[in-house]
Amino acid sequence: MRGLRLVRVVALLSLAAVFSEPLNAQDTTADKTFFTRRDAVMAASAIAASAALSIFDERLAHWTQQPNVQGDSSRFHAVHRLTFLNESPLTIAAAATWVVGRLSRSQTITDVGLHTTEALVLTVAVSELIRAPLGRARPRASIDDAYNFKLGKGFSDFAYRSYPSLHAAAGFAAAAAVVGELRAHDSHAQWIVAPMLYGAALVPGLTRMYLNQHWASDVLAGAVLGQLLGAKVVRYTHSHKRSRIDRVLMGVSVTPTPEGAAVTFVVR
Repeated sequence: MRGLRLVRVVALLSLAAVFSEPLNAQDTTADKTFFTRRDAVMAASAIAASAALSIFDERLAHWTQQPNVQGDSSRFHAVHRLTFLNESPLTIAAAATWVVGRLSRSQTITDVGLHTTEALVLTVAVSELIRAPLGRARPRASIDDAYNFKLGKGFSDFAYRSYPSLHAAAGFAAAAAVVGELRAHDSHAQWIVAPMLYGAALVPGLTRMYLNQHWASDVLAGAVLGQLLGAKVVRYTHSHKRSRIDRVLMGVSVTPTPEGAAVTFVVR
């Protein structure tokens, strides 16, 4: 019976491959299109890994809810506060970085802000295209059944929007984009920044498990999705002619004036 349920979940998660195709960002050569066949292979591999991990989802979920793990209210509130590392503040921070880049006229800072913002927007869009139709129940709604899927229910019920973890996806998308940009600009700071960013990216996924909001397989899938999409956006933009959106946003000039600031647009 358990085997049949696993087969069912693999089949359902395979639907996500259609939406998760644009994932691979490891090649040094320029791809003709943003979405490639290799990306589909990477997506399928991530889905298979998360499906395998799902065997342990219920056990891990019960463990995170044990009294000795949950601790007292102060621990709960401390962990809850850590979930501020989600898609909204990360996107705002990335957009603010782009503004700083234009103010300081720094190409590196502008690229980091712009492409991290683009990576986050794409990651959120792809994640939601998977989560809502797939309809996987969160552990708080079905802790004894990790394979509780109700297709389409995620559109109307947030409790059925578990796979993948958007917190994990956003964290890793931001980390991958920033590290990718530092590498593209040959910045030695990447060796210092990368461990810090990826360490921080691990936090929201783990806190969501503690808060009974996500299964371990949700977090794994979100982390892989964010990592590969974040890296893909940076690699693609630096190996192809800039898009019109990039040219417009890179051409924005913000100059301080006595009255405030002057904004000019130059499409490059």
